[in-house]
Amino acid sequence: MLIKFLRYFLGYVRFSVKGEFPERFLTQLAQSNISAWDIRRTRSGLEAKVLVKDYLKFHSVKAKNRVKTRVLARFGLPFFIKKHRLRVGFAAGLVLYFAALFFLSSFVWNVRVVGNETIPEKDILAACERLGLYEGVRRSDIDQGLFRTRLALEFDNIAWASVNIEGVRATVNISESEPDRLPPKAPSNLVAGFDGVITAIEVTEGTIKTAVGQTVRKGDLLVSGITEYKDGTYSFGASEGEVIAQTERELECFVPFEQTEKRYVGRPIKRRVLTFFGLNIPLYLGTVEGPYETETVCRRFEKYEMYLPVKLTETEFLKYETVNITLSEDEAKQKAEAELLKLEESELNNAEILEKKVDFEVTAAGVRIISKYKCRQNIGKQDLLLILEEK
Repeated sequence: MLIKFLRYFLGYVRFSVKGEFPERFLTQLAQSNISAWDIRRTRSGLEAKVLVKDYLKFHSVKAKNRVKTRVLARFGLPFFIKKHRLRVGFAAGLVLYFAALFFLSSFVWNVRVVGNETIPEKDILAACERLGLYEGVRRSDIDQGLFRTRLALEFDNIAWASVNIEGVRATVNISESEPDRLPPKAPSNLVAGFDGVITAIEVTEGTIKTAVGQTVRKGDLLVSGITEYKDGTYSFGASEGEVIAQTERELECFVPFEQTEKRYVGRPIKRRVLTFFGLNIPLYLGTVEGPYETETVCRRFEKYEMYLPVKLTETEFLKYETVNITLSEDEAKQKAEAELLKLEESELNNAEILEKKVDFEVTAAGVRIISKYKCRQNIGKQDLLLILEEK
């Protein structure tokens, strides 16, 4: 691509070669550091392409060969400018185009975030904008060293951050920390995360401190990361494996009879905003009043992960009113069951449910659902082993 651009910028011609041994003529061109490309054989000789500046050097090589050359076509910027040199408006427009391109290239067009897994991209972009990095900011106004320090302080779970500016694109690199995960091979125990009766033990590292059939309480030591040898010495390592137990769990939720509900009123109202280099240009008149929910769609011209700093944001406002409703006993029970299923998905997602018993308690205020479970699950939970040195 770069070679094509340079050839177009410098200008080149397609020419024909006729005479005796045209191949020898092209060979001697190569020996004279004149590069020809797109060589084709014709009935009367050969055709090829060469830069304009190299074509002017043909005379010295033609003198040594009985060949004739002829220009068949001309390509490139020099010929384009020559053709339109008398068009003042075009020339002025061309100058303004390159001047505008040079001016706009001093701004950031795109801000991209990479490396984030748990932190939403929109939150990082909002923090970047507060710290002075956004579409339309001058590249010279960005202090990259100060920016990466301040961005890391914006979030508790960012361990490291940096910004790289290449051309008109700014790339924010994020490395997230994992505070709940122990370092690999860190000395640790396995402790019980729930009460239960042990049914199986599969341990790959560590010293087992429990047995199948034993009842354990939450927090009890299951597998120790301390290994004691016969000579009285100790070693410390990570405890890894699974301790399967039968557990009894209980979940409950309450649904009141008196509820509030949203009801949408009227037709959706759409508002469009054109953004150019971070400047918002409203394409509407008036404001939307009252409580409402919004749905936003953003459109931009994008190709190969690059986009122009122009976007059209369309926001749909859904107006609503809040009304009071009273649930019947059956409706409250149905809603309680639905909420219980959501609670099961979050609390018992890693457990195999063996038995389930559901009871309802109806009061004057609402319905309480209480569900008791017998489960089979891995209750082993890693706990960092603290090693204190004797003084």
